[in-house]
Order: sequence, then C-alpha cells, then structure tokens
Amino acid sequence: MHDPDARPYQPIEAYGLISNCHGCALVARDGSIDWACLERFDAPPVFSRLLDRRRGGFFALAPETPFESARLYLPGTNILETTFTCATGAATVHDFMLAPEPGRALPCLVRLVSGVSGHVPMRAAYRPLAGFATRFPDLVAVPGGAGAEGLPDLIADLDLTVEGGEAVARFTIAHGGEQSFALFSGGAGDREALRPRDLMEAARRSWIGWSAGAAYDGPLADQLLRSALTLKALTYAPSGAIVAAATTSLPEEIGGIRNWDYRFCWIRDACLSFYVLKKFGMVAEAEAFFRFVGGLAERDEGGLKPLYAIAGEADLSEHEAAHFEGWRGSAPVRYGNEAAEQHQSDAYGQVLDLLHLYHSLGGTIPDAMARQAVRLADFAAAHWHETDAGLWEPRKPEQHYLHAAIMNWVAVDRAIRLFGERPHWREARDAIVARVNGEGVHRDGYYPQYLGGDDPDAALLIAPMVGFPVDEAAFARTVDVVIARLGHGPLVYRYRNDDGLPGHEGTFLICAFWLVDALAWLGRTEEAQTRFDALRALQNDVGLYAEEVAEDRTFLGNFPQAFSHLAFIHSALVLDLAHQGGREAVAGTYADRTLRETRWRRVPWIVPPAE
Repeated sequence: MHDPDARPYQPIEAYGLISNCHGCALVARDGSIDWACLERFDAPPVFSRLLDRRRGGFFALAPETPFESARLYLPGTNILETTFTCATGAATVHDFMLAPEPGRALPCLVRLVSGVSGHVPMRAAYRPLAGFATRFPDLVAVPGGAGAEGLPDLIADLDLTVEGGEAVARFTIAHGGEQSFALFSGGAGDREALRPRDLMEAARRSWIGWSAGAAYDGPLADQLLRSALTLKALTYAPSGAIVAAATTSLPEEIGGIRNWDYRFCWIRDACLSFYVLKKFGMVAEAEAFFRFVGGLAERDEGGLKPLYAIAGEADLSEHEAAHFEGWRGSAPVRYGNEAAEQHQSDAYGQVLDLLHLYHSLGGTIPDAMARQAVRLADFAAAHWHETDAGLWEPRKPEQHYLHAAIMNWVAVDRAIRLFGERPHWREARDAIVARVNGEGVHRDGYYPQYLGGDDPDAALLIAPMVGFPVDEAAFARTVDVVIARLGHGPLVYRYRNDDGLPGHEGTFLICAFWLVDALAWLGRTEEAQTRFDALRALQNDVGLYAEEVAEDRTFLGNFPQAFSHLAFIHSALVLDLAHQGGREAVAGTYADRTLRETRWRRVPWIVPPAE
C-alpha cells in the first residue's frame, strides 16, 4: 500500500476527459490520471484513485516542485493540453487516446511532455490496479518501460524504477525537449509504434476532420461543438451506444449512498440524442445510435429495459467494491446497475418518438422495427393507466407518475402518426389527455409528480416539448411551482420529496435546462435566456458538465454527464428558434422543430438513403 497520507480527493470539476470512443480516462488538473477504463467504458478500471485515494490505481505526471497549471483542449479535438508553470520554467503535457486498429499495435493512451521554457523537474508515477482488486500488482521495470501481468504495459523514452510499488521516472524537461509515455493494452507494447508526435498529429487530424463535419453555425457554435465532442467521446464506436457518463459512483451527496454506475446506455433520451447528433452533422453516429436502439427494440419483445450495456447486454447485475471508501468517503462504490430491472414505461414513448423523428427526416423504418413499434404502442395503450417505477428510479413502491402517462401518450400518438389511426390507440391517447388535464391537475392548479400527490417534479417540464397538449394555465403554474419549490437560482432539483433512499442530492443540470425550454415554450424568452446564460457559466474550465451541481456550484454525480451536454445543446437550439420565430417556432414535437428549422436555416438534417 502506498503512502497513507495520499493527496486529497480532487474536485470533480478538476478533471478533463480523454477518449478513443472505446474507453476513456479522466485527467486531473494536477496531471494525475485517476480514472481509466481503457478497453471499453464499462470495463473494470485500470486507474481508480478517483474512488479511493489510497487503494485506487493512478498515473501521475507533474513537476516535482510547486507549480500552477492551466489547461485546454486543442481546438476541435479531445486532446487535452495541460501547461505546468513553476519557478524554473514551464512544460506542457498532451494527453490523448488512440482507437485500436486491427493488426497494428498502437498505444491506447499517450502522454507527451514538452519543454516550453527554462527547465522543469518532472516526476511520473505509474501504479495500475486490476479493477477493484484488493491489492496492487507487483510491477516489474524493464529498460524503457514497466508492467504487471494482466495490466497495460507502460513504454517510455527513459528508464523507470520501482519505488514503493510504483514505477517511477524522474527527469528534467528543458525548452524544446520531449519525453513520452504510452500505455499498451493486452501486453502489446511495441517501442517501434511509439512515435508520440506523429501519433498526436494523427489523433488531432482525426478529431479535426470529425469536427469539420459539424453542421451547426448558430450562436455559441464553439461551446456547443465542445459539448458535441464530449458526446462523441462518450460514444462506444463498435455499437453506437452513448454512455450516460464516464464514471461510476461519483456521489449525488458527499458522504452519502446515492452512488450509481452510469457507464451504460439509457433509452430515455434516445430521441434527444438522435436530434442533437443529427443537428451537428454527426450522421454516422446518429445512424449507428438509431440502429443500436432499434436493435434493442426488435430484440426485447417482452418489453424494453430502461438501460443496457454498451454492446446491448441486458444483465447489469449490481455489485459493491466494499473495500473502496468512495470519492470523499461516499460509499458504497458500485458497478452494475439494478435499475435495469425496473419497469419504466416512458421507454416506449422514447422509442416511438425516435422512430417518428427518423421517419420525418426521410429515414425508412425496417419492417421488424415497425412490427415491434406497433407492439410497443399496443402495450402502452393497454397498460398506460398502471403504476410504474418512474424515470428517476426511486427505491420505493410504484406510482401513477404523470411523466409516465405523458410518455405513454407519446407512444400512441407517434404510432398513429407513423402507422395510421387504430381505435385502441386513439382511445388511449384521448384518455391520457383527459386524465392528465383532469384529475392529474392538483387542486392548486399545477401538475404534481403523480396522481393524488402534492409534490412537484421537474420531469413534467418536458411535456410541451414532446407535443403533449398541456393545459397551458396548469403548465404555467407548474413552471412557477418548480421555480419556487425546486429552484435555487438558475439550478433546479428534480424533486424534493422522499424517494426511499436516505440522504439528499444536488440539483440536476438536465432539469435546469428543461426549465429553460419550458420558459421558452411559454414565451418567457428573456427569462429563459437569463437562466441559460447562468447555466452556461457553470461549465468547468474545459467546458464539461457533471450530472449535478451543489448549491455552492461545485460538481456532484457522475462525470462528464452526456445528458447534461445533450440538454445544454437542446436548450441552445430551442432559444435559437424562439429568438427567430417566437413561441410558434418552439411548439410541437422534435420532428416539428427539426423540419421547421430545416426550412429556416437550411440545415442538412435529412437522413441519407441506406447503402
């Protein structure tokens, strides 16, 4: 075990993300890689100091003398540049990852140190750990590298020594000098493949080429591109799945138990994800994501699960690493997610909404997918009035959630638009509207979380954005109640009532952006813009969002969070439309807004013909 007086936990906002669209890593502002799942996002980590400062693995690289650091992403890329400045000079570290290539032994992660001025004494320390193992491996140093059985090989430009269980290199970097470190998975280390400057240029060109395809040229194009690049970085290339976040078990409350594994793909935001991907010209990613979700819908005829592993696996059995203390003492550390076994009926509406958007953009829905869509709509029509677990995955008895009813309405409404009217679909659609706008309205005139309840729920803010025919007075009152009872400045809690778990949580960024959208829909555009600008200022120094934000504006929850970036982009697009065309431009479904924008801005949305 290394020094018990290990460095303290770093704030979540202190991290930057690097990725090769298979796996990813988080690099702290002080140069330490404290989290990395290299072969795929949901694989056991190689570096895990993020979740236990003593027992977790890491790869540190920084000056040995006191320093200040500043960082940025190279424009249009996910290559992270950190500049360290100390009394004797300055040096930069470029961190990036490379996608695997069949038949070619490339490093999966490269760290390139360059001297900027003067001379800087540097120290590298490599200490990997196999998943959540209870003991560190015995590292073996060899000329120009180090490794351990079953873990990545580290190849370097200089020799390392093993000190206290760490493979350590000390060197001085002078102006114009370079040193490099590279990790090879599967014991495939090959010094001949280590041409770090060439590898970085290849990675840069690849990211730049991808970014050049961005179709969006409206306000905040640079910031929105950073969020699009983050979404790309969280996309699992072999399947097209988008993980909810890069991490597991970063807490919703410091010291609490609300620590979940988010390295999986949730169906919930399928339509929003496709919408944003298409908006930015990410045609290949959008098509791959559509095929992934469509394949799940075709396969799981017995009903969709709310989330899946990134290659489509349904078994996400939840486990705990009981010996890990968790970030800042927030235990347990979990891997797997038992919420995959919950019944969340809003998933049916999400899939039908995705198919409707895809078809509206000129896509052809395969016959098998169409048949499953009909089955999902039939199920929604027959069971919409039943209880379910709700979208927030509380650990408590099921309820008649209004959000679930609205999304079941979406399921049958989109089925009618796609396949024509059928009596039981029409009857269900009308009955849902009657219930939500009738007994669903609280005696004080707003929509509560569930039938007969008193508590507000930010999930109801999405209702008009999916085209649901809300009672406008009730919806306006709901917005005001959310602001009064769930709001904290520009931030919004998803709910404040009991959810069957001890403790509390931070505000949810996606809910704050939903409020922006809702205000724009109501025509309160100036208020929406003010809130949006305040939320935009909450990004960390390299443009990343977590899942949650505490009232003191520090980050909570898993990071970076795809849904927060999706919602940020969506709100920017909604405000763009609202400023151009007012309330009418914002109204309707995703498909309505998409086609409306296509006419106005000549955006290349249309789905290309199948090859």
